[in-house]
Amino acid sequence: MYPEDAESLLEQAQRLLEAGKPGEALRCLEAVAGESLAGDDRVEWASLRACALTELGRDEEALETLDPLLDEFPQSARLLGTLGIVLSNTNDLEDARDALEEAVALAPDDEVALANLALVHEKLRDYERAIELYDQALNLGADIDWVLQRKATALTDAGRYGEAKVVLKRYLSLVPDDASQWIALGILHSDDEEYPEAFACYARAERLDPNAGMLRLNWGVTAVRAHEFPVARVQLQLLRRIEPRSTRPWLLRAFILEEEGNTAAARLIYDRVLRRGHFADAGERNYALEMAMDFFARNKLRGNCVRLLARAYAENACTVELCEAYREAVGEPVEEAYWFSVLVEADCRTRPAPPPKAGQHGGAPAPAGGQRFMRAFQVIARHPDEAVGIVLNFARQMGESNPAVREIVGKEAVEQTYTGLYEVEAEGYLVTD
Repeated sequence: MYPEDAESLLEQAQRLLEAGKPGEALRCLEAVAGESLAGDDRVEWASLRACALTELGRDEEALETLDPLLDEFPQSARLLGTLGIVLSNTNDLEDARDALEEAVALAPDDEVALANLALVHEKLRDYERAIELYDQALNLGADIDWVLQRKATALTDAGRYGEAKVVLKRYLSLVPDDASQWIALGILHSDDEEYPEAFACYARAERLDPNAGMLRLNWGVTAVRAHEFPVARVQLQLLRRIEPRSTRPWLLRAFILEEEGNTAAARLIYDRVLRRGHFADAGERNYALEMAMDFFARNKLRGNCVRLLARAYAENACTVELCEAYREAVGEPVEEAYWFSVLVEADCRTRPAPPPKAGQHGGAPAPAGGQRFMRAFQVIARHPDEAVGIVLNFARQMGESNPAVREIVGKEAVEQTYTGLYEVEAEGYLVTD
């Protein structure tokens, strides 16, 4: 194959990847004998192939593609940046961060590597650093649409809602037909009790995607908060039509009933939803558990909160939203505290665990001769000793055997909050050393 032919195929593969067609990109790359290429072309072929493979969930193959090239070109910013993407997709976030930081050090003007490094920091909940990196990537000409969305999410998670709204409005001025982001902006306005602005955002989303279940759900929730109950009931009827088998219409109805003063009827609905043995997906299940926890916490039903948290842990569903409501019900209010990420090691258990992603161990595997597993627990506490105590006590209460703190890997100051569990990572992995 002539060099110009290989270069043309590499460019075609790049366009296919950018168009969201990794399978076609991979087939295009298979027409090129990677080992026959020289220098930069071989690096580009390996990087594109690894990107296509990881997009297809074939992370182990992606790493196998990169490893020999990294041995040959250890200072290649392109390969290191791609390695960071693959490791991020396998949830190996610390190693992903290290690879991307090395890539950025070698090529500080690489806006793609900067944006991907920002995403890893976002996943690590280092939101302030993520925001800084997104800004750097924007200044260097990164894909403004994607970066603005991510920056808005990071600002929201950092509690900087006003700035998040500004960024989302900027994004929507560029991409006005993105219904999902009009909904996201509406939610931000709703959380700030700016109900007319929220309703205006939902109306824009309705013109774009009237059959979006998330639109009807959030419009209904906002209407309840605004005490616009006729509007809420209209949204409930539409949600029932769109998602007749989902639990979300029942949850919206329970929210309406509670705000109208019929707490007993609302509780019956939550009990019914929690008895459900099957949910369409983890998102539906998590939302049901979160809404139920909110209800139990608001109504001081502490025993229900404790039982629901235990269920959430058993189902790998201890989300930030669920734990926040739980902390407000049972935690200690504090003016100042810290968020800690604590890695906890314990004996493997026989209970079912979620399947691992391609290329990594996952969940809490079955016992095999004294094996141990590790997962991340996040907690709000006033100091590290308190964080360790909260996490270990919780792990023991949840039935973990011989839990021990392996490492505290994150710390961030927070104000006006409650102590207690912040989140438990859904996936753990075997300890091999």
